[in-house]
Amino acid sequence: MIEERVEKFLEKHNMDYLFLLLAELEVERLSSLPYTIKKDFHEKITDLALKHVAINEVPDYVFNENDEENSE
Repeated sequence: MIEERVEKFLEKHNMDYLFLLLAELEVERLSSLPYTIKKDFHEKITDLALKHVAINEVPDYVFNENDEENSE
């Protein structure tokens, strides 16, 4: 099932191919993260990648993890 935000993005911009290319790059990026970061994901990597591209926000999980470690 496609999330509503993803579906709206595709309808609004009509850029299926570009969207899928960006999502594929995001899947590769998320897949290459260390296990210590990936274990905290509550969704599949592909679902996260689609959401990141649809909302045009790509979080930096490595930076976020370093911030959490430094604050402790």
